[in-house]
Amino acid sequence: MYTYPEIKLQNKQDAFCAMYHNICRSIFALCGAYEGEGVIRSAVRAAGEASGAEQLKKLTQAKACTDLSNLYRLGTDIAIDPRIRANVIFDEKDRQVFEIYTCPLADYWKRHGGERAGMIFCEEYNLAKVKAYTENKGQMNLSKKLSDPRDCFCRFSVYFRQANMSKERAEEVFGAAADKKAVPSLSFDEAIAKLTISVYCSLYSAAESAFSAQGVLAVGKGLEAWANEASASIKVQARNTLNIVDDAFIKLNFPLRIDGGDEAWALFPNGAEAKALMQRTVFSAMQRAKQ
Repeated sequence: MYTYPEIKLQNKQDAFCAMYHNICRSIFALCGAYEGEGVIRSAVRAAGEASGAEQLKKLTQAKACTDLSNLYRLGTDIAIDPRIRANVIFDEKDRQVFEIYTCPLADYWKRHGGERAGMIFCEEYNLAKVKAYTENKGQMNLSKKLSDPRDCFCRFSVYFRQANMSKERAEEVFGAAADKKAVPSLSFDEAIAKLTISVYCSLYSAAESAFSAQGVLAVGKGLEAWANEASASIKVQARNTLNIVDDAFIKLNFPLRIDGGDEAWALFPNGAEAKALMQRTVFSAMQRAKQ
């Protein structure tokens, strides 16, 4: 059983999964399987790189060590869903090895036939994040993944060895004196909003760059499908918790502000353009869902 606050977080996580799944499905359909996969992989890598670079900047400004332990323990932008069950095997400055046994992202994509897009996300996002965070000195191996029907858990092995950098840089990265510095972290709500906007804007940019108007059309069709799913889901969520769909309920159960007020839009060069398409499709559908 989950508490109501935990259920609200799960609703936001599922909405992110639905956004990614519907846009990817549309890109596959309208841009081709092979070419579409290339676009999606490029977009997910861009989102992962942006995350890794931001985490490096955040920790550096706080004068904290930029080792792997701090990447996964401090200031992370990944929203931690209460449905995740994981086991940390090694938690070390230069080595992080962990397994994930239940994952809401993989569960959603399996239920909706989105395993292919899910595998792309798992393979590309975390690797790109680690590469950007370690300034291309780190390595990551994903040997098992829940989005693959042949596997029953995910296994991440991440390495960041001092010998791959200068002694001066290694002291900055791994120096013990800065380990306990306070680092500002994001709340779940901030993290899931930022992740949703980052992945969406990256998909928009990659599709437009590769296919011009056809790419934007594919993203728009994906948003229309998400709009239908999201507006139906929010009504079910309200009914199941004896609530009504109003602005307050949407804010608690949907990852984005439907007035377009999330600050993360301004972080992306195409943020205004991408947000306008989101407003015409998803946000307008959510407005109509209100009672």
